[in-house]
Amino acid sequence: MTQTRSTLGDEDRNEIVARYMARFEQFGVDIRTLNAGRGNKLAIQYEVHASIGDLEGKTVLDIGCGLAGFYEYLRANGISVTYIGYDIVPSFIEINRTRFPEATFELRDISRDGIDHVADYAVMCQVFNHRYRGTSNDGVVRDAIRKSFAAVKSGISLDLRTNHVNFRDPEMHHFSPEELFTFAKSLTSFVSLRHDYLPYDFTLALYKQGTMRWE
Repeated sequence: MTQTRSTLGDEDRNEIVARYMARFEQFGVDIRTLNAGRGNKLAIQYEVHASIGDLEGKTVLDIGCGLAGFYEYLRANGISVTYIGYDIVPSFIEINRTRFPEATFELRDISRDGIDHVADYAVMCQVFNHRYRGTSNDGVVRDAIRKSFAAVKSGISLDLRTNHVNFRDPEMHHFSPEELFTFAKSLTSFVSLRHDYLPYDFTLALYKQGTMRWE
């Protein structure tokens, strides 16, 4: 099957799955499996994603859910949601179903399989950091934004590595916040860009309606 620019290629997909499966075999349910960064970086990103709106009682789709850490964060902070998690790593989906039987988990690559649920909000946390070998990172991200925004009732949130840095890890892909903001504005009038919480990351949020009342 010929891969389009917006579809994750077989080589890249298999490499990602193999890397996380190997870490899971070594560390199990542990932040080291995700290689999510030092200190409280992941908790900060969860806090930013949770601020997309009032999530209480809402349906939240977590694309690239990993070990369902965002769901754990919401529960720990007393935010009750109907949670749906997608990931391409079989071990993650299997263990998540065991640990959180009340939630829904699917082995799904939205670049190929699309989105099969309707949610109020969708989040994508640390999903697109790795530099692909034979696939366009920008193509995959823009496709994910289009698909997820079309599937939600209220809004989406995703974090990415910024290109406003003085050092670049060759294994990571750095995105232009300005270019993705412009792309997001082509889909909706209501977009926010946060570049104030970590030095190497930014978060883009797209909304169906404005977050403040206006007449």
